[in-house]
Amino acid sequence: MTISFSYRDNEIVSSPAVIVSGSTSSGIQHGIVCFTNNENKVFPPQYFEVNNGQFKAFVHVSPGESNQFHVEVMDNGFLSSFGFPEYRNGRPNVVDKGRLALAFNPLPQNKPVHLCLIRGRDSPNTYDMPHYRLSRGEQPNLENAIKKLKVAGRMMQAYTQDEMRAVGFSNRSFQFVEETTSDQTIFGYKVQSPTPHQEIKVHVLTSPKSVAELRSPDLAQQNPNAKDSGGLFSHAIELIKNSDIYDPKSGTAVQCAVMYLDSTYDKKNNLILTHAALGGGTNEVKLAIFGSHGLHSYPQNFPLLTPSFLDSTRLSTNEVANDCNECGTSWECLNICLGAFMHEIGHLLGCPHQIDGVMLRDYVWWNRSFLTRELECLRTHSSGELIQRNGQWSRVCHWNVLDLIRFLYHDSFALPVDRFEKVYTTTRKPDSSYPNSAVPSSYASPGNGSVMMSDAGIFMVEIVDGDLTRYHEPYLPQGYGGNGVVHQCVINYAEYLAKLRSAKRDAGEGYKVRVMSLAGDLFIDDFKKHCSPSQQDLVKSDFGLGRGELTGYKSELLGSAKGEMRVATFNLKTVYKVRVYSGRALDGVRFYFRTSTGTQGGAPKVPPRNYLKKLIGHHELHHETHSQVNGVAKEVSSLVGKETGSYSDFELQHGEEIVRFNIRNGAWVDGIQVVTNSNRSSPMLGNAQGGHLSSLVKPTEDAQIVGMYFYLGGWLDGLGLIYTYR
Repeated sequence: MTISFSYRDNEIVSSPAVIVSGSTSSGIQHGIVCFTNNENKVFPPQYFEVNNGQFKAFVHVSPGESNQFHVEVMDNGFLSSFGFPEYRNGRPNVVDKGRLALAFNPLPQNKPVHLCLIRGRDSPNTYDMPHYRLSRGEQPNLENAIKKLKVAGRMMQAYTQDEMRAVGFSNRSFQFVEETTSDQTIFGYKVQSPTPHQEIKVHVLTSPKSVAELRSPDLAQQNPNAKDSGGLFSHAIELIKNSDIYDPKSGTAVQCAVMYLDSTYDKKNNLILTHAALGGGTNEVKLAIFGSHGLHSYPQNFPLLTPSFLDSTRLSTNEVANDCNECGTSWECLNICLGAFMHEIGHLLGCPHQIDGVMLRDYVWWNRSFLTRELECLRTHSSGELIQRNGQWSRVCHWNVLDLIRFLYHDSFALPVDRFEKVYTTTRKPDSSYPNSAVPSSYASPGNGSVMMSDAGIFMVEIVDGDLTRYHEPYLPQGYGGNGVVHQCVINYAEYLAKLRSAKRDAGEGYKVRVMSLAGDLFIDDFKKHCSPSQQDLVKSDFGLGRGELTGYKSELLGSAKGEMRVATFNLKTVYKVRVYSGRALDGVRFYFRTSTGTQGGAPKVPPRNYLKKLIGHHELHHETHSQVNGVAKEVSSLVGKETGSYSDFELQHGEEIVRFNIRNGAWVDGIQVVTNSNRSSPMLGNAQGGHLSSLVKPTEDAQIVGMYFYLGGWLDGLGLIYTYR
């Protein structure tokens, strides 16, 4: 007889728990399989069902020496309600044997996820639990809540590694913060192992709010009349920032997955209180939050994984919540409430909603990734299903390939053998330590298209119809089917509309574009409008270049558009000094430049004063200012924004030319840095820590920067380039 495994012998894994799928050639319909690792040195034997000759084993591995699994299949075995083997006729009847070796390489150098519980200051440390579980002795206390989260975390890690492996992205998964223990309770045994192992550490954070305050209907996300439905999210961020988890000196975001312990179902108002399913975060805390209302269905130890997914006990809203009306049985509740928690962790790790998979709601099939048998499903009115003899289910849950590409470039998934850079904000290094940390920039170009640029490197472009990506072009690393990131790409509107409609025939014309780079993402909400600027968005003039009327294009706006747009023009090739006016933010920038016949320090002739008269649109113009002596120009300059008494000068050296502007911006423009072709730069002038880093450069070699457009309030609210083509 032969046992086949999904993993090759001596394969290296990076998840502490691994889903090993396989089959036995014994031809048995039902039975059990036992995996014994290194003769029980670290972990006890683990047992799983065999159905239609197929099995899925959720096994544990330890670092250091090779994990040598001795595998046996028994045709007279079954699992008890506690997940331990029992045998008809009292003794196991072994019908197949095999061996598998796996090497485990931990990744402590990667930025981890902190798994957390938040409780009210007066919390009784309990969670909702149906009566049938209470009657069999299960206790809904803090200790068991922590155990359930530890098991859940390992399930998510193993599942994600299996998904990365399936598409050829190597055996990689995200990491949790861990702790060392010899206690074997989580494996179902009340003993101490002579060899310690690692378990996920669960941080317990106590809120200054009472349980009653946390259970306010105004915080309940599912309450349509809630006054602060996102309040639990911001509250979790506040608690994390005031805890030992957060280090403000690290210079990069901490990652936290949080469950609120004091969730409960309010039957009278049909609300789950102290619950919100949210993921995302800030530059300081990347966060996922969920409630404990379905925690009762989670396995409390690893042997209970199979019984938990096979618990078809019907649940009543007289006792517990029926989240999304898809938790009619205990195993369906496990799918929904743990799958949805993983969905929010997906948001924490940078994933948007997708057309299918975890980031839609495909976790209703999540059990099939761990089991070969499914019981009655009230959601689909199915009496049950078995895995097919080829090892396939009729339908399963996946991480969408777009999520997996994000994970490939996320440093929480990095492998020591990787030779490609990761998204800057996902590493342990301070975000500010990366010199090319500006988000991508886009520039409309003739021919109904746009040039996308990124110094850090673009790793994927997504075409979005409605709210979901329907077409994508990845730039995968060498070794994974690509040539690595690109620093510039051109997206033609008509070409990509055709590609979009090949994937979704009824896609609208106003599609969206997401450009993903190692330094962050650029999202263009209406790409058709972006590629087809109206006359109001064009500037027509000769810009003092003496080449007749030219069309000036506007770059994307950094900051915000408040009030009236204004325009200032200059010939960047002849700028010899830049004066930056700033205080708490950027107030203005004055460019001093030569005329076509003048020289710095000399007496250039006054240029024609009418070359901006053909500007299209009703924009306030900032003309060049001139100082004259006897009718001869002594100084020519152009002002962007306004002058103040606080300024700094940056003078260019002979032969130098400005090639880019690094901008700190958010809701307004915080600061500006001037960079020259000799790689010399000014300091970041203004608020050097404000907003995020962006850049403004000319999009192609045949383009020329001829000015800036801006919006002026108390300081510069918005700023962009004007460029033309030669």
